[in-house]
Amino acid sequence: MSTFDWQEQLAKRRRRTKYERIATLCLIVFVLGFFLWRIFYANTPEYALDRLSHALAAHDSQSLQKYCSLKDVTSHAYDDLTRDMFASDDKLSNDTKVMFEQFYIKIKPQILDNTQPLLLSYVETGSWQPPGSDNILKGRQLGIDYEYLIERSQLRSTAFVKIESIDRTGDTALAKVQVRDEYTGTLFTLNLLLTQAGDNWQVTRIVNYRDFLDFLRPIQSSGLTAYIKATKSIIDKYNDIMDTQQTNFGRLSTTDKGSLTADQRSRLAGYIKSDIIPALEKRQQELDAVPVNDGAQYLQKLRAQETQLSLAEWQHFLKGIQENSFPELNIAKAFHTNALELQHRIDDVMKNTAVNKMTKSIP
Repeated sequence: MSTFDWQEQLAKRRRRTKYERIATLCLIVFVLGFFLWRIFYANTPEYALDRLSHALAAHDSQSLQKYCSLKDVTSHAYDDLTRDMFASDDKLSNDTKVMFEQFYIKIKPQILDNTQPLLLSYVETGSWQPPGSDNILKGRQLGIDYEYLIERSQLRSTAFVKIESIDRTGDTALAKVQVRDEYTGTLFTLNLLLTQAGDNWQVTRIVNYRDFLDFLRPIQSSGLTAYIKATKSIIDKYNDIMDTQQTNFGRLSTTDKGSLTADQRSRLAGYIKSDIIPALEKRQQELDAVPVNDGAQYLQKLRAQETQLSLAEWQHFLKGIQENSFPELNIAKAFHTNALELQHRIDDVMKNTAVNKMTKSIP
C-alpha cells in the first residue's frame, strides 16, 4: 500500500469516527431530551389537558379514557345533575321529591354503566347515538326519559374553548377551562380536578358542574319561554284543527262490522290526503318561520322530529288502508308509538318551563 492510500484510509476512518461520534451525541441528546420531556412535561396536568382537548377534536376515545376517568367524572356529574331535579315542581310534596331522589340513586349504577359506552361512541363519531332497542336506557324502561336527562346535562350543547389556568398542589391539580353553551353562546369557566393515575394525570371531577347547570338554566329557560310564547298561537290554532280532525276521523272510521268497508277506506284516504297531512305540513312550516331564541333549539328540534314521525305514520296508514296491507298498518303503528314518545318529551320540556298548555296528538 502506498503512502497516499494509507493516508486516504486514515482520513476515511477519522471521518467515520467523527460521524459516529456526532450520531452518538445526537442520540444522547434525543434520549436525554425525551427523558426530560417525560419528567417535566408529559407527566404534568398541563400535558394531560392538552392531550384531552386533542382527543376530543380528533375523536380519539382511547386517549380520552387515558386522560379522563369517565367512571369518576360521570359519577359525580350524575349526583350533581339529579340532586334537585324536582325542586322546582310545586305540585310534588317533599316526601314525593325525596322518593324520586332515592329512585335516581337506585338506578345510578345502570345509568352509568350504560352511559359510558354511549359517551365513547359520541367522542368517536361526533354525534350522539340514542340507546339501541336492547339497551335498558332506551325510552322509559328505567322509569325515566333518558334522552331528556342527557339534554339536561348540557353534554351535547357544551363546547371547549380554552384552558385558562392550572394550579397544582402535590398529586392533585385544579384546572380552569372555559367552555361555551352552544344554545346561547354563553361562556363559563369549569373547574376540573385532576389527579395522578400511574404515569399520567386524569380529570376525575368537574368541581363546579352544579354551578354550571344552575348558571345556564335561567338563561336557557328565558329563551325557551320566549319561544313558547311566540309559537303559542300556532300551537293553539292547530290544536283546535286537530281536535276537529280527530272527531271527523272517528266518525269516518266507525263501523259495526269490525273492519272498514271499501267506501270507508276511500273516504278515510281522501280525508288523510286533503286535511290531516296538509295540516301537519302547514303547522311545521309556520313553526319553522318563528325565530329560535336562545335555549329553544331543543324544543324546536323535538317538534320537527315529532312532525316527521307523524307524517310518516299517516303516510303508511294511508298506504295500508288503500292496499288493505297489514304490514303497512303495523309500520304506521310503530311510527305512532315513536311520535307519542317524542310528544311525552315535549310535554316534559313544557312542564319544566312552567307552561301548561301542551300540543295535542293528531287523531
